[in-house]
Amino acid sequence: MGEVQSTTIRVRALTVSDMPLLHEWLNQPHLRPFYEREPSTLEQVTERYACRVSDEHPTHCLIAEQGGAPFGYLQWYLNQSFPDYGRDTIGITVGVSFDYYIGNPAVLGQRLGPAMLTTAVDHVKLLVSPEDRLFCVGHRPENTSAIRCSQRAGFRYLKNFIEEGLPHQLYVRDER
Repeated sequence: MGEVQSTTIRVRALTVSDMPLLHEWLNQPHLRPFYEREPSTLEQVTERYACRVSDEHPTHCLIAEQGGAPFGYLQWYLNQSFPDYGRDTIGITVGVSFDYYIGNPAVLGQRLGPAMLTTAVDHVKLLVSPEDRLFCVGHRPENTSAIRCSQRAGFRYLKNFIEEGLPHQLYVRDER
């Protein structure tokens, strides 16, 4: 998959050796409201994410690093690969959707999120067809820090949608 980096941020593919790091991050209190509602064991994290290190899996996982130190996680997938989400939930069958978070609580508030998301967009842009360069992120309306992060990375509000019975807002960055 290669690597793409901005001036300070680099993204790389998730590896099986990252499972303890993911486990640590997913159990951080700041992720509880919006990303990981219940604590998880290392075994649960490994079961859920280890299969995604394969190039054959439709969800592609990235670790963001600054100066060689991992601090964030992103995953991306073609909306067409998950029609229940792309077509039925957000109503967009082209493009790429991202999920992301800052895992290391020590770097929260340092505005690494917009650089991480921009670096990931630049990385994915090289891997998808021109018509799939519509990048999407969904946020709960109360997750104002993630919304600001996406906006700083060039994403613009498109519409509201419902996922798992909860209201969300869809933000897009069109690079087509």
